[in-house]
Amino acid sequence: MPIVDMQKVFLFSHQQEKDTVINILRDLGAVELVDLKEGSAWEEIKSLLVPEQSADAVTRLESQLGEVRYCLDFLQRHFPVQKSFAQQFTGAKINLTSAEYADYISRGEEIKAIYKACRAADEKLTNLRNEETRYHNLLQGLAPWAGFSLPLGQIENTGRLRMHLFTVPTDDLLSLQKSLTETAPDHYLEVVSTDKELAYFFLIFLADEAKQVQEMLKEAGAAEVSFPGISDTASQAISTLNKKLVNIQHERTELVKKVEELLVHRPHLMAYFDYLEGERAKKEVVGNFARTETSFLLEGWIPAPLVSNLEKALAEKSETAILVVRDPEPEEKVPVLLQNSGTADAFEVVTRLYSTPSQREIDPTPLMAPFFFVFFGICLSDAGYGVVLSLLALFLSRKIKLGGMGKQLIKLLFLGGISSFVFGVLMGSWFGDLLKLRALWFNPLDDPMRMLIVCFILGFIQIFFGMGVRAYQNIKAGRTLDALFDQGFWYIFLIGLVSLASPQFGAAGKWLAIGGALGLVLTQGRSQKGVFKKFFGGLLSLYNVTGYLSDVLSYSRLLALGLATGVIAAAINTMGGLLARGIVGVIVMVIVLIGGHFFNLIISALGSYVHTSRLQYIEFFGKFFEGGGRAFRPFCKTTKFVEIEEREA
Repeated sequence: MPIVDMQKVFLFSHQQEKDTVINILRDLGAVELVDLKEGSAWEEIKSLLVPEQSADAVTRLESQLGEVRYCLDFLQRHFPVQKSFAQQFTGAKINLTSAEYADYISRGEEIKAIYKACRAADEKLTNLRNEETRYHNLLQGLAPWAGFSLPLGQIENTGRLRMHLFTVPTDDLLSLQKSLTETAPDHYLEVVSTDKELAYFFLIFLADEAKQVQEMLKEAGAAEVSFPGISDTASQAISTLNKKLVNIQHERTELVKKVEELLVHRPHLMAYFDYLEGERAKKEVVGNFARTETSFLLEGWIPAPLVSNLEKALAEKSETAILVVRDPEPEEKVPVLLQNSGTADAFEVVTRLYSTPSQREIDPTPLMAPFFFVFFGICLSDAGYGVVLSLLALFLSRKIKLGGMGKQLIKLLFLGGISSFVFGVLMGSWFGDLLKLRALWFNPLDDPMRMLIVCFILGFIQIFFGMGVRAYQNIKAGRTLDALFDQGFWYIFLIGLVSLASPQFGAAGKWLAIGGALGLVLTQGRSQKGVFKKFFGGLLSLYNVTGYLSDVLSYSRLLALGLATGVIAAAINTMGGLLARGIVGVIVMVIVLIGGHFFNLIISALGSYVHTSRLQYIEFFGKFFEGGGRAFRPFCKTTKFVEIEEREA
């Protein structure tokens, strides 16, 4: 059965074996632990037990994790781990033997020294960066004054004179000079440089005329400029700053070399990070327990077929553990574990992206899988693309170690490639029209209306199948009349409407449609109160026929996507053919064909997946599947950076 039966487990053991029990559960990876305080049994036993307290231990581990994470981020910032194309999506883990991993964990005291070295190097680099920024800003400010010959340290006021550096909008410089000549004729103004926006000038004026001069400067929009701490000329200061920048660059290079020497510790940091994450998970899970002075109690869920594995592991490694197993109670929210066999397993990823079924529902995965397989192939419908997609998926599955939904998605693409190959052969499409092979069935580009009818027929089949699943659910739940009224009469009505289009079955179709319509009118308002409400409720239900019509029309997207794949492929072939002139042209043609077809494959495969999934979610699942279940999440080992291999070092 695709949905695995779950059992509730209670485990009671001595405090001294707490770590042993936690390790057993983590290694087994088959028990989802729940907070005992939120369970139904807590009210009965809370007077005997107290919740576990693990906050201090978690906080300590969080602090250690923060240090290791800081070191890894610091090294990644300066020396990023080079990832392959596939690893960009899946991450890059390092492979360690059990002995290597154990050795890294045993040397945990070295992490503090590595952290201090990374922190010191980071602080020095930060200081250099801040100093470099300050020097660059100062250089930018000094650049317009490079031609000013007076040392900047000598620009200071005296008892009778005021001297300053100013900037003023270039357009206002002449008017300012004129005003100064009229109001303060004894001033001295030297224009050092100008650009499109500002003019830079040195001004000396009498102290007695300071008030009038300041007013004129303010009106002109002039701003005073100063360089505190610089006594040399601007050009000398610029030269000094450039030398300092060279020294900073040299110092940074030496620091980066020291950082590079720390790279030897990266595997150690990665292994220790995963170790600390595991320890934190173990401490956090303790928060779900309850205890006495000498014992502890935990509660969880386990797949029924794995209960014996847990019992065996506890018997071998624990002396005090007592395990109690029971069936779920009616009101309990049971986690759901899907377990499809064979090729149906690949299609679980489609169901999970929609919703997890509840424990009392049918898993729609095996029901949906054949339709998804066929529809994906029709959307892509190219034998050449199918071969490439399957080979690419096979390569990725061998090259990358994936689990869960990632593994299922790769398997789904492999099956999608097979489906595309089959329909490509049937429809005569090999990289578009690159290979002129006759279609074993027919070519949709030559007869699109025929393909459209095929798509509509497939749509009717899937919709009717979904209605049949709902009828089965009603009958299984003891609602036989609901199956007759809500699905049976719709079957009769819809089959009658479809039959009206056939000359042979038109007469029978008319009576089927009338009979189905009457049945719907008489039954679809049965939940309403009063005769008139029941009648009008049933009458208005006939409007839902537009929903079924809309659902069927949605399957036209199969034709649209299939045609799009073929047309784009043909266009790429045409473009490549136009370039085939001479040796260079042939080389360019090959590049265009490979690049163009690969791009078309990626885009078309993505579109095929998305639109085929949409047909399942809206047109198929909507007929019988509600979802809303909670996925089973067992307590198990997880790693972010390392993959531990059971082999000799």
